[in-house]
Amino acid sequence: MMFNRNNEPIIIKNDEFRKCILFISFPIYDYKEEELKILKDVIFDRSEKYDTRRKLAIACINNYCLSYRSKISFIGNNAFLEFALIYPSVASLKKDVLQDNLLFAREMIFNPYLENGVFSEKLVRESIEMYKEGVKNKLKRYDGYCQYKNDLLIDENDHLVSKVFKDLSLLSNVTSERLYNVYKKIISGPPLTFLIGNVDEKKSKELIKEIILDNKISNVKFETDYNVYVKNISNSVEVVRENSEFSTSSVCCNYKVRDMCCYRDRVLLTIVKNLLSSNNSDVLFNYLRNDNDLVYRTNAYTYGFGTLSLISFTGSKNIDMIFELYEKAMNYISDINYIESRLPLFTEKARIDNELDKEVLSTILFDYVDKYLGYTNEKYYDVIKSIKPLEVKDFIDNRLVMVSKYIGVGKDYE
Repeated sequence: MMFNRNNEPIIIKNDEFRKCILFISFPIYDYKEEELKILKDVIFDRSEKYDTRRKLAIACINNYCLSYRSKISFIGNNAFLEFALIYPSVASLKKDVLQDNLLFAREMIFNPYLENGVFSEKLVRESIEMYKEGVKNKLKRYDGYCQYKNDLLIDENDHLVSKVFKDLSLLSNVTSERLYNVYKKIISGPPLTFLIGNVDEKKSKELIKEIILDNKISNVKFETDYNVYVKNISNSVEVVRENSEFSTSSVCCNYKVRDMCCYRDRVLLTIVKNLLSSNNSDVLFNYLRNDNDLVYRTNAYTYGFGTLSLISFTGSKNIDMIFELYEKAMNYISDINYIESRLPLFTEKARIDNELDKEVLSTILFDYVDKYLGYTNEKYYDVIKSIKPLEVKDFIDNRLVMVSKYIGVGKDYE
């Protein structure tokens, strides 16, 4: 599918809030993972004009900027460089500060702080070391190591575990000059711009055109690869068992969804997860902890691309029994009577969450952005309220396939 639209500023009039959000998004057309991992920590640190933290803080105070943030986000395999800024509405402040904040955004985006014509070498080195330390620290924890090893088992095409996480030597290719060239290429393309709040629509659009877009309306076109779903489902269950350096044993059982293809499948998968482990249905915890006192921790996790993992931490003598109780739990939640008793509770929670979302301006904005990008037109509550118990049972019985097990045997229990 192709995204193909002109980048006219999008103004979303909403007078129910006292603040406004400016959101600027640059599609990233091609990239290397190792560069984006570091770029996200380097961008918008300072600017040519605001070259110290003090100057930056004073500018925010003078502009009544409530907050701003930047990130590199992903929808499936599509990457975007994002800048968001929040400021008070005219109605609440009795003063219009949109122009000042647009000028601030332009300065931060298009005039980054440079040293010798490139990003700060010191900042880039610090960001690389910080990423490496984050990876090492995660793998030093029994739960972080377990997640890494289990994700490797269920991963497809580096969707869950990045190439950089697996091979830190890739970061040796990242330099200040290369990062700056990557950044220049990204911001040379036309951005998508959105403004939501109690604003003057015509005036706001003209200001954004003038200040952010240089009065140029351009075509934004890219191939979308938003929905990444599991495809590799083996007929046999892969078992990885290893001795670990931790005193705690890890016990994981993984499922993939056969023919995963749409948002409705994601909702069904979430329902299964909630049947196993949620405030309204904690079958897994009851079986493993309350009834048998076998685990320190247990939970069920899902990834939107179509996996369900049951994970517990225990002593090695309990491993076999935990797998037996996993099977018992899966059988229990597939009972139609149990599904009928829990599904209304999940639907009601979704209804409440949906109402609460209407009170969060950023949620309203990003729901709109998702639809604008062609990512999804569906809301979780609208889907779950249309799902019947029999559909959930069929999903568990016929579409969830056990694909692998990971066992990390703790050394203190051997």
